Amino acid sequence: MFVASHTWLYGTLEQAVDPAKVNSDQKETWPLVLPKGEYNFVTRKGTPVPSATMPQRVRWVCDAKTPPCKLSLLFVRWGGEYSKWMDEQEANDGDWGKYGSPPSDEYMGHVVEKGFKKHPSLHSPEGMPQWELHHVLVASSKDALQIVPQAHMIRAGMKGPRRAAFWMLWPAEWEDFGDPDYACYVERHAMFAAMRACEAAAIRSIFPHPADQYELITSKSWMATLSLHPGVRLPAATLVSKGAVKVNVEAAAENALRALHHIRRLNPFPVEDGDPPAPSAVNKDGVVKGVVKLGWSWENRFVVTFTSPKHLQARLKEMMNQQGCLATYCVVQEWVDFDFEMRQYYLPPPTWPAEHPIQPTMIQCNAWGPSDDSKNVGVSRASFSKLTEAMVLDKWDGDKEAWEMAKEKATSIAQILLAWLLSAEHQPIPSMRLDFMVKRIGPGKARVIFGEYCEQGACVLGWLEGPPTIWRACVDAALR
Repeated sequence: MFVASHTWLYGTLEQAVDPAKVNSDQKETWPLVLPKGEYNFVTRKGTPVPSATMPQRVRWVCDAKTPPCKLSLLFVRWGGEYSKWMDEQEANDGDWGKYGSPPSDEYMGHVVEKGFKKHPSLHSPEGMPQWELHHVLVASSKDALQIVPQAHMIRAGMKGPRRAAFWMLWPAEWEDFGDPDYACYVERHAMFAAMRACEAAAIRSIFPHPADQYELITSKSWMATLSLHPGVRLPAATLVSKGAVKVNVEAAAENALRALHHIRRLNPFPVEDGDPPAPSAVNKDGVVKGVVKLGWSWENRFVVTFTSPKHLQARLKEMMNQQGCLATYCVVQEWVDFDFEMRQYYLPPPTWPAEHPIQPTMIQCNAWGPSDDSKNVGVSRASFSKLTEAMVLDKWDGDKEAWEMAKEKATSIAQILLAWLLSAEHQPIPSMRLDFMVKRIGPGKARVIFGEYCEQGACVLGWLEGPPTIWRACVDAALR
C-alpha cells in the first residue's frame, strides 16, 4: 500500500483568511480547507476515513500552482502484524536509547519530529514545510517484491525534485514465518531487489544505505574478503558454504581452519618483543578457537564459538541446518583476545573525502560477559554492559597513555575502512559506526582489531543526540 502522511494536497478555501490572525498554537485560527474530491483518506490498514473528506483546519496553505516541496521522502515500512518488541525498548546499556527500534512506529515518529521537522533546510523562513512524506507498507517478502514493478508509479507520486527513501526493514536469510518475533524481517533478495528498483526510478536509498553498500555491510562477507588487507586489522576469516557442510562437514571444518591459518600467515599482526600473541594466545601455534556467524543477523544472536576442529564441525552443522534458514554460507573467524569494544561514530562532512583524516564524532565503549554456550542459536549468549571512560581507565589501571593509543589506532584504521566503503558506493556515507576490539598489552600500549561495520540505524548505547544527528545528516545527503 502506497500512502502519504505529510504532503501538499489540492483543496478549496471555505472562508477568507487573514494571515495576520493565524496563530500556530490556536487551531481555530487556521484556514478552513475542503480537500479536493479525488483523494482517498485511509488508515494504515486501508480502512476509509470519511470524516477526512470534510472541511479541515490546516496550518499552511499556498498557491496551488507552486507547492513548496524541496524533498520527497519515503518510508518503506512494516505493514504486517505488529509486534510489541518493536516499541518495547526499555532503556538499558545495549538498546537504541529512547527512540525504539528502527522498524517501530515510535522510531519513525521521532525521525519525523526530530529529523524532518527540525531540519532548517526543509522549511521556509516562516516555518512553512517544504517536504513531504510517503509510505509503502509491506507485510511479507512477497509484498516487498511487488515494489519492483511499481517503483516508477511510486516515483510518479512524489512531487519533490529530490527523492529519498528510508528503508525501515531488516534484510534476512529466513523464510517468512508469520511469527511476530520475525516482524520487520524481509528475505534479503526481495528487499534488495525492491531497493534497487526504487533507486533505478531515481529514489535514492538514504537510510540505512544504498542497496549495494547496505547488502555488502550486512552480508558480513567483507569479514573474509578484507581480512588479507594489513591496514584494516581484521582477524582471519573465511566463508564456508552450506553445500560444503552438507556434503562433508569434516572436510569443510578442516579446510576452514587451514584457510584461517594461511590467511594469518600471509597477513600477520605486528607483534613486538614482550607483546602477547596476536590476535589471541590460544591460537599462537595454529587456529583451534574461533567463532561461526551468519550474515544478515544482529545483536550477537547468530554467533557461536568453537574450541576444536570437532567442535567446529558441530557448530557448522548447527548453524547451517536451522529450520527456515536460507543462508548459503557462514563466516568462520579466528578468536580475538580483547578487554572491551570501542565504538566510533563518524559523520563525514560534505567536503569529505579530503586530505585530512576525519575524526570520530562520538566514542563509546562496552564490555561483553562470558558466553553461555548452553543457550540455543538465535539468542544473545553473553551479557552486555556500557563502559564510561573512567571505567575503562579503572580496568586499565589508570593507563591513559594506552587509552590514547587505542583511540589513535582505531581512528587511523577507520580512515581505510571509510574509504573502502566508497568502492561499493561512490557517494560518501552520511554516517557510520565502526566497532573495534581493544586490549591493553602493556604499560602505555594497546592493541586494536577491527570488529564490525554497523549500519545507520544501529543502536547508539543511549546517546541521546545520536539518532537525530544521524537523521539530519541523511537529509543533508539527500539534498546534495
